[in-house]
Amino acid sequence: MKNLLFSRIPSVCICFTLIVIGDMVVTLLWGSGGSPFLLVLLGWLIACQVVDWLMGKIEFRKWSHYCVTESVILYLLSLVVFGIFLWDSWNLSRLAAFTVIFLFTDGFIFWYFHKRQEIQAREINELIRAEEK
Repeated sequence: MKNLLFSRIPSVCICFTLIVIGDMVVTLLWGSGGSPFLLVLLGWLIACQVVDWLMGKIEFRKWSHYCVTESVILYLLSLVVFGIFLWDSWNLSRLAAFTVIFLFTDGFIFWYFHKRQEIQAREINELIRAEEK
């Protein structure tokens, strides 16, 4: 499980990101215009990271408060970005599908980082116990 959480998932994400960025650069260099979707996606991902970084500077009483606040901000940001740049129209089925996908993805990300922190805490506690003996 540790290998999956600390190596495989980040590796896939990093490789995918680098391939997409590489494709964007090559496409732009060859003058074929590039995909506006990929540029919007990259900008949106950078904006999400900025929001996460800023949220990390705020002291929350509970981790769940952080999760809910960040999720609401990112959901609204995502709705604006997708509504302006990627959707040609708004309708209830599109909004419902977007909401389900967002909640699943957001939940998975929070689960992923929480699980990583649990593993790190367990390893630190084992080291402390070993030092005490």
